[in-house]
Amino acid sequence: MNNVPDSKRETADALDFPGADALVAAGRVTPPGADAVRAARLAVAQAALADRPDLRELATGPESEAAAPRWRRRRLLVTAAAVLALAVGGAAYPVLGGDPAADASAASFLSDVAEAAAHGPTSTAPYWKVRMEVVNQDDGRRKNTTYVDRAGRIWSVGPGGSVQRPGPKLMRWRVGERQLTWPQLGTLPADPDALAARLGPDAFDQAVVLLEGAPVRPAVRAALFEILAAQDGVELIGQVEDSQGRAGTAVEYTTAPSEFTGKRTTIRLVIAPKSGELLESASRTKGRPDERTTFLEVGPAQHVG
Repeated sequence: MNNVPDSKRETADALDFPGADALVAAGRVTPPGADAVRAARLAVAQAALADRPDLRELATGPESEAAAPRWRRRRLLVTAAAVLALAVGGAAYPVLGGDPAADASAASFLSDVAEAAAHGPTSTAPYWKVRMEVVNQDDGRRKNTTYVDRAGRIWSVGPGGSVQRPGPKLMRWRVGERQLTWPQLGTLPADPDALAARLGPDAFDQAVVLLEGAPVRPAVRAALFEILAAQDGVELIGQVEDSQGRAGTAVEYTTAPSEFTGKRTTIRLVIAPKSGELLESASRTKGRPDERTTFLEVGPAQHVG
């Protein structure tokens, strides 16, 4: 075997198990559905834990499934998922920190984004800046830049750079039936289930709004992506460019029929997978012009302007 390239030798070693020849002969097959994948991953992970006392100890220690955030628990399944990729005919799934494969499920992709978001930087900056471009039927195309301080005061910056001083209105973010201040956002739970309970029946829609421009800490941002990952009907579109030419990955979901028009709206979110930034949100409804909001800059700022 001295003349065999290392890559081929590693492949042969990896396929040294009963039934490997049949898998190779079968070639690439259509990937299974998301439910089947989740069930298979769970079965493989449980089998791995049964055969590995060291993994059982890890899974039942302080970082157990009950205690650890969802994005951290997924690390226990990485090896099992690699085995599963062979078992389901070579279907590719996202690797933590990387770009999603074309046939990856939206839930897996969004959970990977949650992990990236959880490791985002924290900041004690005095202001929160949101600069965006909006395109819709009412306003045409316009750009907005706003700054909010920790007391909720709002500064608006005009197209020419002129700054409008804060008025009496203070910035609040909707969470469930409440309107929270910036400091109150800091008390939100980082557990996805607990956070979803705080957001209420329309947790998914509220999670999207908070991801668009709320100054939440990285752990809460990760939990918001986990809420999106748990939502039925979200589809992974794949790699795209937003209206500014920035590379991202798109997911889509379709709303329930409007109580006023009876029409459904399809929402597309373009996400930067390695940072967890929401680059763009676009919507299309039959019979109406498409609308979009592109988030040019969202994050902490040391000063206004």
